[in-house]
Amino acid sequence: MKLRCFLMVSLCLLTLAGCQSNSQGDVTAPSAVPETVEVPQTSTEATTPTVQTENETTSQTNVDLKGLVDLVGKPDSEVTAVLGQGEEMKNGEGLLLERNYTLPLLEENANVSLSFNLYQEGANLLEQVVINLGQSDLNEYAQTLTQLFGEPTETYEKSYFFVSDDKTLVLADLYDDGAYIEISLGE
Repeated sequence: MKLRCFLMVSLCLLTLAGCQSNSQGDVTAPSAVPETVEVPQTSTEATTPTVQTENETTSQTNVDLKGLVDLVGKPDSEVTAVLGQGEEMKNGEGLLLERNYTLPLLEENANVSLSFNLYQEGANLLEQVVINLGQSDLNEYAQTLTQLFGEPTETYEKSYFFVSDDKTLVLADLYDDGAYIEISLGE
């Protein structure tokens, strides 16, 4: 159920990003949106996930938000060297889909979900990070991200878009059920 909710939120954000690209005259972004939406849904719905849990999912690392941004696009071996194994989810064929952690970020213990193989099946590259935050004060988080990554490139009623190198960060609380940050490779 939690995975479906995660996929629904990701779908909404990708759709929103596609709308954003259309308004800027970007012709290639709309064709990329369906591909990114279909692959994770097909992979997770077509196969039964196998969950392998480590004894401790709270990471003992000193990784910060910028460190997580730097890990996006890196292979799983580099991710686990920094964060440890976490809670691993694979499909029925043994393909790594996700790793979940509890990390101390932005002065709280945040639930962090790392998604692999969304766009390149079998590459084992970290392609998306979703950080579920405990508070729902979006403006406070936006101020912190502005200090770290500069002014947002775009804002909507309940979402902020930031760019760091070739990564896009989306801070949002679309349904007033808790803020989250989504980090992915740029458009």
